[in-house]
Amino acid sequence: MNLVLSQRISQNITQELSLNLRQHIFDTRAELAQTLRGEKFKPSAVCSQCHHKLTAAETLKGFNDNPHDFTTECPKCDHRFPASLISYDQLSHVELQFYCALQVLEQLRGFDHFTPEEISRANQSVFQSAIIHFGGLRQAFEKIDRSYGFDEIGAWREKVQPFLGRLPDTVIAECVDVPVSAIRYMRRKLRISCFRFSEIEA
Repeated sequence: MNLVLSQRISQNITQELSLNLRQHIFDTRAELAQTLRGEKFKPSAVCSQCHHKLTAAETLKGFNDNPHDFTTECPKCDHRFPASLISYDQLSHVELQFYCALQVLEQLRGFDHFTPEEISRANQSVFQSAIIHFGGLRQAFEKIDRSYGFDEIGAWREKVQPFLGRLPDTVIAECVDVPVSAIRYMRRKLRISCFRFSEIEA
């Protein structure tokens, strides 16, 4: 096997592992968000050209962080198209626009004095996309140097326990908007091993 081919195979394996890790973290983080907020949501993206059904990780990777381009890129044929976000409740579901992180931040400007309920009513797509990309509104507003004085999540300690070790401490801390040290202390007190990339199968 020549060196160039070996390097390409190694690169493909690395990319596959990276996508698997992103998919695991996304799926588990969405499960955590549902536990914390009582809301279930997932991206939905089917290429309108080749009909490939994108995973959440592929959808996120396909965004190009352009505030005016509301599309993701199909990894199979490179076609760009809008992605959706399906939000579920106990009785029904609604299909929303799925925004990239930069688009969320752009559309949140001027809303830092609105409650979470008001923001959700004004633009549910932005609200749900903010949870996916940043864990919550306060964390999103911090990215644009705005303080946010409204609480989104109440009692969270018991709710996060099943996720300790299944997600990096940093991800859990972001989702509940607390210092990483608080999550790390809780995990160690419960004698739960930290999240390890090696446990995610290729």
